[in-house]
Amino acid sequence: MPAPTPSYYPAGWDRERMLNVTVNEINDLTEEQRGVFREGLRADLGQQGFDEFFDEMFRREQEASGNSTKTIKEPPFMEVMRLGEDRGVRRDQWGFVVFKSPEIVDAEQWMACKKRVSEIIDHSIDPYRGYAGLDDCIRKMKFQWVEDVGEADGSMGSISRAYSSSPILPGLNHSLCLYITPASMDSILNSPSPSSCKRKYRNRIPFVIAVSRDVSQQHYNTINGDIEGAPWRGFFNVAVETLLDSLFPIVADDSMSPFEIGGRVAGDDVWCDYTRWGVHKAGIGYWDSRTGQADSGL
Repeated sequence: MPAPTPSYYPAGWDRERMLNVTVNEINDLTEEQRGVFREGLRADLGQQGFDEFFDEMFRREQEASGNSTKTIKEPPFMEVMRLGEDRGVRRDQWGFVVFKSPEIVDAEQWMACKKRVSEIIDHSIDPYRGYAGLDDCIRKMKFQWVEDVGEADGSMGSISRAYSSSPILPGLNHSLCLYITPASMDSILNSPSPSSCKRKYRNRIPFVIAVSRDVSQQHYNTINGDIEGAPWRGFFNVAVETLLDSLFPIVADDSMSPFEIGGRVAGDDVWCDYTRWGVHKAGIGYWDSRTGQADSGL
């Protein structure tokens, strides 16, 4: 027997009718009816379910109007390389150098970690599938895994020095490298999949550590004058799912220093991008850099 329609729906309405509603039908409802429905739906499904409901409503409206064809935008990582080529900068390969912590000794877990990183990166490319030249660009992408750090003791300073002294392909030679420690490997293996739902609804996300080429360089967090007195650590956590979209374009273009990128990222927080919601607070979720308030999506 089908479940009864929740009482917050307008009389005579059900889920399918609401999802397929027309503008005229919505306008026929009173503001009170619309308000009761919104409040009831959010209380019933939570913020994530609420947003997904209206996403589906919008998708159906676009499909019904014949506007469902989505224009695929140029990927940010392709744009920065195209602009570089206009200036004579050629990258036969591009990507990042990734160091493995000497503390990671379980070979099976390490292989699973590398596979998971590849899966997350692959998923982050999905929105651009079909864009002209994407496949050729991705074939040139390279993550240079450094699994033997030599004399480096695993500290951030030793990884920074190992990176600075290594021969690196131009397209992978940035102001920072990536580093996987036991903590970041745990986040990669045990965080919810990025494909499971939007980042704003996931309190824990997979990250690696971005280590500055000059980790010892002294800075103080006075970005825009709103954070003062905290010394720059020379490294910060960065979300795996935003490596190509958000971090690579910045470091490839050298438009911001590592301090300018991650100087406001503290503790176990994770840098995702340079926007208002660009720092993911550890165990909390989205963090609004303008108001200083968290949004767990609830």
